[in-house]
Amino acid sequence: MPNEVQQIRAFVAVHVPEAVREKLRTVQRQFGEAMPEEAVRWAPFEQLHLTLEFLGNVAEGGISQLKGALDKVASQHDVFRLAAKSIGAFSSVRNPRVIWAGIVGQVEALTHLQADVTAAVRQWVQEEETRKYHPHLTLGRVRPIKPRDVRKVSAALAKGESGDFGEWDVEAFHLMQSKLSPHGTQHSVLATFPLQRIQA
Repeated sequence: MPNEVQQIRAFVAVHVPEAVREKLRTVQRQFGEAMPEEAVRWAPFEQLHLTLEFLGNVAEGGISQLKGALDKVASQHDVFRLAAKSIGAFSSVRNPRVIWAGIVGQVEALTHLQADVTAAVRQWVQEEETRKYHPHLTLGRVRPIKPRDVRKVSAALAKGESGDFGEWDVEAFHLMQSKLSPHGTQHSVLATFPLQRIQA
C-alpha cells in the first residue's frame, strides 16, 4: 500500500554501564546453572536497560515531535546516581514470572524523571501503563513450565543473590527502537537526551 504509514516500535530507557551488566550476566549464568534447563528466557547482555516508558508503535512522521518533547524533559532534570542491588521476581519469588535486579540510590530523582517522561509522551503511547512504576532491570522471564520446575526456580531465587552489582551516574536517557525478528529483538538508539549538570 503506497500510503501506508511507517511505524516504529519505540521505548524510552536509561542505559546501564557495561561493568554493571557484566556482573548481572554472571548472576544470570549462576541462576541458569541452578535452575532447570530452558526454564527461563534470559535477557541478552546488550539489552539490559532500565525502561522509563514503552510507547509501542509510533508513526515515523511523529518522531521529530516526540524527540522535541523528550528534549524538553531532559533540560529540566539533573544528573543522578543509581545502583543495581538484590534480585527479586514478579509476581513473587514463590510464583516467579519475571526475574529482576533491584534499583537503589537516588530513586526519587529517577521516579520524577519517569513521571515527566510519561506525561510528555502520553499522546504517542499505544496503551497506558496502569501499574505503579517499579524501577528494575529485567534479567529473565520464566517460560511456561511444570509446577515442580517452578518450585526449583523459586528455590534458586530464595537462596538468592543479594550482592551489589555496581553503581553509575545517569547522565542521559534514550529514545530506543525495538525491531522484532525471527532471530530475536534488536534494539537501537534513535536519540539521546543529556541531563543537566548543576555546577556546585
